[in-house]
Amino acid sequence: MVDHDGGRLKLEWGVLHQRPRTDVNDLLVWDGSVLAGFCGIYDFGSQPELAGAVDPAYRRRGIGTSLLGRALALVAGRGRRTVLLVAPRATDAGRRFAEAKGATFDHAEHHMELDGGRGEPRRQRTSPTEISIRPATDADRAAVAAILADGFGEGAFADDPDLGDLTFVVEHGTAVVGTLRLSIEAQTAGIYGFAVRSDMRGRGIGRAALYEACLEARRRGVGTVTLEVDVDNDHALGLYTSVGFERRTTEDYFRLTV
Repeated sequence: MVDHDGGRLKLEWGVLHQRPRTDVNDLLVWDGSVLAGFCGIYDFGSQPELAGAVDPAYRRRGIGTSLLGRALALVAGRGRRTVLLVAPRATDAGRRFAEAKGATFDHAEHHMELDGGRGEPRRQRTSPTEISIRPATDADRAAVAAILADGFGEGAFADDPDLGDLTFVVEHGTAVVGTLRLSIEAQTAGIYGFAVRSDMRGRGIGRAALYEACLEARRRGVGTVTLEVDVDNDHALGLYTSVGFERRTTEDYFRLTV
């Protein structure tokens, strides 16, 4: 599907494999043994994200519209009022579909990668910050929720029922000052929910934590580490490139009222 149009379909394999069995988040259309269409619901932040595609041989049959309608019904049932449709910028098909459904452009993000074949993450020798990361425990739940709300808005990641062994807290001394999550699939790890407490920013903590997270991924046998950053967030973009991340693709997000 994606090879036909170019770009990257934001599937997030690690997230898909860890879906709670009690909720429906992935919709598929089959024609016998052929997968004709897919739409996934991702609750990464305060607004659910919808990502999907239709096989080129099955387009113009209403499959995309049907998948979107079913996904919006699920989202509405969870009390959400807006969603973000994800479309790779490399192709016009996603943008045209989103706009035809009444969605408006919200923002864009760069997909960035740290490729293990190009060396280890770069540590900033000039940073005096001493931090550590460790797996989060139930005792960290309130601190993690507060940091995520501070960084991404109220309600961000609120539906996550379990911190999991790949959710980490960032400690400065004995204080929890940040959090991040690794989603590992085969040789790739994605970094999500990366935030530092607002009163502790500007001290090199984010850069040091990102470096440690990349090392943790390496210790777990991961070759490539990925993350997304808003195209207008120059500070974060500079932070990620300073550790060794490179931009691979750009994705546009369109806001749609449910």
